[in-house]
Amino acid sequence: MADNSTNVRLLSSFLRGLGAVSPAAAARLGIQLFRLTGPRRQPRFTPAPDAVEHFHAGRHRLASYVWEGGGPTVVLVHGWNGTSGDLSAFVAPLRDTGRRVVAIDLPAHGRSSGRLSDLTEAVEAVEAVLRREPSIEAVIAHSFGVPATVLAAARGAPLPRAVLISGPTAVEPYLERFGQVLGLPPAIREALRRRLRMFLERAGFQTVDLTVVAPRLDGRALIVHDRSDREVPFLSAQALHRAWSGSKLLATEGLGHRRLLVDPAAIERAVRFAVGWERKDVEAPVLPQSRELRVVGG
Repeated sequence: MADNSTNVRLLSSFLRGLGAVSPAAAARLGIQLFRLTGPRRQPRFTPAPDAVEHFHAGRHRLASYVWEGGGPTVVLVHGWNGTSGDLSAFVAPLRDTGRRVVAIDLPAHGRSSGRLSDLTEAVEAVEAVLRREPSIEAVIAHSFGVPATVLAAARGAPLPRAVLISGPTAVEPYLERFGQVLGLPPAIREALRRRLRMFLERAGFQTVDLTVVAPRLDGRALIVHDRSDREVPFLSAQALHRAWSGSKLLATEGLGHRRLLVDPAAIERAVRFAVGWERKDVEAPVLPQSRELRVVGG
């Protein structure tokens, strides 16, 4: 839902009025509003993709952008209200390693179809691209793209390595923030939580808590998170790292939630991990010098 102050006031008044009569009815409408994406942005890339492809996942027609290369495939997954272009700074470094790069617009984002979407459809989209693309080596995902990627792997999609940047471990905090922005009373917020659980269960998700799912995954992960992230607390990264035995945690300072996507040092570390150059048994080329980032554990 877009953060327009006039819209927020009107929706808040309407939902509170409806909730006074029927919290369940307010929750049904609230969940639909929660699934509403913000103003549509078109992705921009440098360099331009070699091809733009379309494929279907569930009810959506999705756009994907392909940079050809002789090596295996690395997939880029953006966050909520973002586009595939948000991760464009990773494309050139990945191509320099010879990798084939594929970026997707999630449902109701970028050039993909729809106006409403949610985590279940994002998982469906990531799972579809991981199953259709050849020789998947890694996924680099940001924010909302992180749970979409991890849950797709939990459903059996191939995920040898993942770089998970600024990602939440659960969807409930977003719903709580949604309720706070609209100033909804406790009864409606609780009805929203029940409605969300029902919605997820009907879609076949018994849990979307990544700390529950991660211990079952065989792949390796680099979890990248800034200590000053105001949108997704650093505690989320720590919790996921503890739950995932095959993970490393890379902490940064002063980059917040989004600047990690353009910071040269963070990009370098992410690319090295994605293509396997951090392994001691691999002779990696020398990349340009950049400032040091600290691996906390793993």
